[in-house]
Amino acid sequence: MLPQAKYVAIGIKKPIYMRITQHMVLNDIIQQYQQLEQALAQLSRSARFDPGVNLRLERITHLLQVLGNPHHHFPAIHIGGTSGKGTTAAMAAAILTAAGYRTGLYLSPALQILNECYQLNGQICATSRLSALFATMKPALDAVAATNPAGSPTPFEAQVALAFLLFQREGVDVAVVEVGLGGARDATNVLPATVAVLTNVGLDHTAILGDTVAAIAQEKAGIIKPGRHVISGVEQPEARRIIADRCAAQGARLWQVGPDITWQPEATGKFTLHLPTRTLTKLSSGMPGAAHIANAACAVAAVEALPGFVLPEQALRHGLATARLPGRLEIVQEAPTVLLDGAHNPDKLRAALQLIDTTYADKRRILVPALKADKDAHALLPPLLERADQVIVTAFRAKHLWEPLSPLSLADLAAMYAPHLDIRVVADPLEAIALTLDIATPADLVWVTGSLYLVGDVREHWYPAAMLLEQAELG
Repeated sequence: MLPQAKYVAIGIKKPIYMRITQHMVLNDIIQQYQQLEQALAQLSRSARFDPGVNLRLERITHLLQVLGNPHHHFPAIHIGGTSGKGTTAAMAAAILTAAGYRTGLYLSPALQILNECYQLNGQICATSRLSALFATMKPALDAVAATNPAGSPTPFEAQVALAFLLFQREGVDVAVVEVGLGGARDATNVLPATVAVLTNVGLDHTAILGDTVAAIAQEKAGIIKPGRHVISGVEQPEARRIIADRCAAQGARLWQVGPDITWQPEATGKFTLHLPTRTLTKLSSGMPGAAHIANAACAVAAVEALPGFVLPEQALRHGLATARLPGRLEIVQEAPTVLLDGAHNPDKLRAALQLIDTTYADKRRILVPALKADKDAHALLPPLLERADQVIVTAFRAKHLWEPLSPLSLADLAAMYAPHLDIRVVADPLEAIALTLDIATPADLVWVTGSLYLVGDVREHWYPAAMLLEQAELG
């Protein structure tokens, strides 16, 4: 449903034709958005993700060459890792924007609308701008499809190229780019980034990236470029060795959390950060949870490592304190408290559980979970159920574009692990959250988790996609 037109009260009513015009303009925006999505979807040759097809760089390299290599026109921070790369990217971009630099931010995936992936100085890019830019890029897409032996660029490759073209056209001083999947073979890895960040390494997407920490570390370390600077938040000794060896082979300078970057949390929730270049006391993060301190440390180290950039301490503090990323330990309402978190692997789940156990231990907790079919429910579900007083099992809605996103049926597993719990099944996520809010008391915690796709669906209750598209267009 489209949102109603909003006007500032100034003592007179707007003529009815102006309200109709605004409604029509919003319809035009939505239609443009749907056409952009469809154009991207048409690039997909298969409904299934295939590493041999999707994870290769020939098409994106060719496409960017046809476009004049827009990614060579700005310095960049390239951020990979199993968990926390999105929040780290958002923090780094917020700091740079606060310091007065025109900053581009590319995130993946979007929660609700594609525009979320494309940000300029913290503002989501307008649909009209993305549509117009995609139209200028379309001949290059067609040329690559016709001449490249590997075929047409994938939707994700087109999205990445669109980001680089946007940043070039908008004249950004710096771009912060999140890796999509893995590292070495991800489409973003054509970027000659000035600084590479690896937040951590854990077991996720094992069918694609490998089933050992070492194999995944090798893939993620592929974003390290010759002679550049690397920030590593990786903890496992074997993974650290792999990253250090890659840095040595590439002649890259390494700052490693532990020996080079350390922090001490304070009772107030703030923390002190020690970098090789300076110490910063009483820092605060705009994102809740102790796990985000590690992400903040990597973000501050990354911007500090950018050569030629001046970062006043006040700007650094302000950017870090105001950075936000929807769907990551996000509080969307109080009384009852509703926490949305897309934790879908053990590392992300541990971060969420730490916050639940320390901040919401005294609340009755209503869990609203869903998992992708490829996730290890036997590992992820029990610690969730242990902390739940009631469970509303649901599923995310079918998704579009190139990834086969099917939810896992959790009801039987949940009943097996916690037969004493009140477990209900509501297939539609918006109906599930409506029921949950109806039965929750003001003192309860409603905890939606297990998948960013679920969080995106449920977030529609508070932030309708049509409203987000309208806000992006208004800037």
